[in-house]
Amino acid sequence: MKIRAWRVPPFDNGTYLIADDHGEAIAIDPSMGERALLAAVKDDGLRLQAILNTHGHPDHVYGNKAVKEATRARLAIHRADAYRLASSSSQPGFEVPLCRADDLLDEGPVRYVADLEITALHTPGHTEGSTCFYLAREGTLFSGDVLFAGNIGRVDLPGGDEDAMERSLARLAALPADTLVYPGHGATTTIATELTWLRGFRMS
Repeated sequence: MKIRAWRVPPFDNGTYLIADDHGEAIAIDPSMGERALLAAVKDDGLRLQAILNTHGHPDHVYGNKAVKEATRARLAIHRADAYRLASSSSQPGFEVPLCRADDLLDEGPVRYVADLEITALHTPGHTEGSTCFYLAREGTLFSGDVLFAGNIGRVDLPGGDEDAMERSLARLAALPADTLVYPGHGATTTIATELTWLRGFRMS
């Protein structure tokens, strides 16, 4: 498995490309990094099978349409956040190309590339459908805006929920300590690094 990672301006989004040894790949949160993502797919000769969104906020889904149209990859998001793609395509000063999901995710295996064993962990709190993508065999977690290095995602936006966030963070704290975390914003971290404050965390 190979992971390509970008910190994408202007919101410091994490955009990720995961490829197996046979040239099949999955993208996570194109954000506004669609040009770099598509260039990497082309340069590495990859076949992009799916685009996974950790949640439906505009800064994470902006590049969905461009990547989908260029690669014909399927677009997937948790069903509780699908309305964010299907209805509101913009916010003041930030026009987002509308792109509906092909597939609605629930908790469980994500089966787009046979050699990538990915599990969708439904971790609401930041939004209703916030989802982390966990590769247990590789000890890797893509945490979206649930968990950052030294911080957590906001719960004061529409769809946020403090109690749900506490439960989601407790679930992540129970993962193996050496799990490498690729967040939706900011630097990579590990569960072990965050455990000093994450275990037993309460919003207030």
